[in-house]
Amino acid sequence: MKPLFRKILAFLGVLLLSGIFFELGLWQLHRAQATQKISHAQPEQPVINLENVAAAGHNLRDASFNRLVTFRGHYIKFYTAPGQIPDGSTKPESYAVGLMELSGHRAILVVRGAENGKISRLADVVMVSGRLYPHENEDYALPSQGVLSRLDPALVAGDTSDNLFDGYVIAREEVDQSRGVQLPGDRIPSPQLIGTVGGFYWQHIAYIITWWFMAALVWFAPFYNRAVRRKSQGEESVE
Repeated sequence: MKPLFRKILAFLGVLLLSGIFFELGLWQLHRAQATQKISHAQPEQPVINLENVAAAGHNLRDASFNRLVTFRGHYIKFYTAPGQIPDGSTKPESYAVGLMELSGHRAILVVRGAENGKISRLADVVMVSGRLYPHENEDYALPSQGVLSRLDPALVAGDTSDNLFDGYVIAREEVDQSRGVQLPGDRIPSPQLIGTVGGFYWQHIAYIITWWFMAALVWFAPFYNRAVRRKSQGEESVE
């Protein structure tokens, strides 16, 4: 029974180890598919309430990026974000940015449009429709009073006690709820954010090959060892 028990243990070990390598390769395959997916514009989804795809005080989920959202509230702070480059342009521009307070002491950064004096700083209730983006990590200007070096709610956390949404929204439309009229302003282009994955995609493919090769090697190794032992025993018997 002992030799049989050892064979069973060896088989289970091979099965477990090869299964782990196979699952690691499968995980990398899913990562490769995901990175390739985000490198292309996706079919536009319907406009949805902000609260259905994001929550104040929580990191923005990948599935929330690029969603067209709507919400309402009133602006409590105003900022300028210089050095920003709109989509399709090479010339830096300054954005008019507002911190909008929603119900329940929550707030979100809204890029209202170009900072050219055409956007009013009103405090009435406004309905906003726009695209949701993750916060920026790179600075485009030097920070100062009323100036945002990047579009990141972390920079305005000290200006309010409200719970902040992660990311920001580029407004496509602002409607004054009290008068039912659309607010004027030169809106900023808000296309889908498309990732550049190039090298990362091929890195994942390389990992897939590596892990699945290891899985095949685990299955091949016992047969190879057995063949080596038989050959050695055969040579000994000849001698």
